[in-house]
Amino acid sequence: MSFIGILSIIFAFGILVLIHELGHFLAAKWMGVRVEKFSIGFPPKIFSKKIGETEFTISALPVGGYVKMAGFIDESMDSKITGADYEYSSKPVWKRMIIITAGVIMNLFLAIVIYTFLSYSQGETKNPTTTLKITGESGIAKQIGFKDGDQILAIDNHPVKYWDQIGVLFFDNIENDVVFKVKRGTQIIELQYNKEWLAEEKGELLDIEPIIPATVGETVADMPASEIGLQRGDVIIELNGKPIQNWQEMTDVIRNNADVPMSIKWRRGDQVFENTITPKKIHAEDEEGQDASFGQIGIGYNYIQTPVSFFAAVKNGFVQPFKIIYLNIMGLKWVFSGVKSAEESFAGPGTIAKMVSDAADRGWVYYLNMLGILNSVLAFFNILPIPALDGGHLAFLLVEGVMGKPLSLKTRLVIQQVGMALLLSLIVFILYIDFNRLFF
Repeated sequence: MSFIGILSIIFAFGILVLIHELGHFLAAKWMGVRVEKFSIGFPPKIFSKKIGETEFTISALPVGGYVKMAGFIDESMDSKITGADYEYSSKPVWKRMIIITAGVIMNLFLAIVIYTFLSYSQGETKNPTTTLKITGESGIAKQIGFKDGDQILAIDNHPVKYWDQIGVLFFDNIENDVVFKVKRGTQIIELQYNKEWLAEEKGELLDIEPIIPATVGETVADMPASEIGLQRGDVIIELNGKPIQNWQEMTDVIRNNADVPMSIKWRRGDQVFENTITPKKIHAEDEEGQDASFGQIGIGYNYIQTPVSFFAAVKNGFVQPFKIIYLNIMGLKWVFSGVKSAEESFAGPGTIAKMVSDAADRGWVYYLNMLGILNSVLAFFNILPIPALDGGHLAFLLVEGVMGKPLSLKTRLVIQQVGMALLLSLIVFILYIDFNRLFF
C-alpha cells in the first residue's frame, strides 16, 4: 500500500469520526449540556488540552471517538447523575433527541454536501453503450444466457440506452424475475434472470462489463499516455501492430505488456498519429499470493458528460445517500432472511481501508465518492436501534416519550451492558470475516 493510500485511510476514518462527534458536541452545547470530554480515537491518549469545561483529546486507536456529556448513561457505564440543570438527563426528551441524532445528521449532511459538489463539478456522466462482455468464467450472467457481444435493448420493458441504466433497473427488480430484451447479431431474443438465483453466491451481481470503443477519456499526469500526448477523444486503432476494435482488446494488450515498449497508433479527427509507448508496471498479487502485476498507460473511459444545474446537483446530493442506505437495508434484509451470507454482505475495517486506498489511487473524484458512501453507511448503522449506538439511545428516549417517564437507571445500565457485549461480539465476528477475506 502506498504512502498516499495510508494517509487517505487515516484522513477518511478521521473525518468520519470528527464530523459525527462534532455533531453531538455542537448539539449538546446548543442545548445547554456540559461536555466534559471530546475525544477522537480511543486510549491511550496522545494529546490533550482543556478549553473551558471540555477536555479535547486525540488518542492512539483511530477506530472511533466519543463525546462525554455530564449526566449521560453511555457505554462507559457512568451512572453519576446529580440532577443539575447542565446534565443531559435533566433536559426535555426533545432536546436529548436532537443531541443523540446530531452525529448521524452531520454524517448525512456531509454526504449530501459531497454528492452535491461532485454532481455540480463533474456533471452527469453516462456510458453510451449497452453492448456487454461477461467478466467471469462462471456467474449469474452465464446462467441468464448472456454471450459476449450481446446488446441489451430493454429490461422488463424499460428501454435501455446507457450502460448506467442496466444496474439500476436490474437491482430495482432483483427480487422478481427479470426479463432482458437482447440483440444478438441480427436476432432479437429474450433472456430471463430467475429470482431464486439471488440466494446463490454473488447472485446479485450480473458479472458483465461494457464493450466500448478504445476512445481516450481522462488522462493521468506523469503516466505513459499523457507523456506521448494522448488527449481526450483520441481513438486508439493499433497496438504492437495489432488492430484494436474496442476498449477490452486495448486493455488486454496493455496489461500483458508491462514495462515493454510497443508501437501505438491513434486517430484524432482525420489525422493518424504514431509513437512508442511503454505501459507502467502496476504491482499486484492474486488471492494465492502469486505475482499478478499488469501494465497501465493512464487513461480512462470517454464517458458522455453533461453539465448539471446547481439545483439539480442539490437534488442529486440528497438522493444519492438515501440510495446507498437503501442498498444497505436490502443487504441486511437478505442476511437476516438467509438469502445471502454474512461473509458476502459485511465489510470490516480492513476491507474498508483497502477500498479507501484504492479509491485514493484512482483520483480525488473516486476518493470523495468513497467518503460519501462511508458517511451514508455510518449514518445508517448508527441510527439502528442497537444498545450502545445512537439508535439505541434514541430508542430509550422514544420509550420515555411514550411512557411519560424514563426506564429505571438500573434497567438502562443492564441494557447498555448487554448491548455492548452483543456489539463487541459482532465486531469480533466482522473482524474474523475481514481477516479471512483479506488473507485467505
